[in-house]
Amino acid sequence: MNLRQASPWIPFACVSALAFLVYRTLSASEWYYALLWLLAGLSAVFAARLLLQTGLRAWPVAATALGLLAGQWWLVEALILRALWRLNGFAP
Repeated sequence: MNLRQASPWIPFACVSALAFLVYRTLSASEWYYALLWLLAGLSAVFAARLLLQTGLRAWPVAATALGLLAGQWWLVEALILRALWRLNGFAP
């Protein structure tokens, strides 16, 4: 893969990696959730752009899904916990 082929993936990978790092390191910051939501939005925009540019072939979709899962793990974890709480009657 040359730089021209990798260039659509670079912003998406950077935002996903940054979101993961923020999730793991900045939990004491007052801007923690605002920054996580901002990075989630950017990641979604870059993922959509990436899928539109590469088409809906199997490997770009799988790589994008894995990138979203890894980068937005905080959101996935929160949604799973909320679903479990709701099933057990402890929903906030």
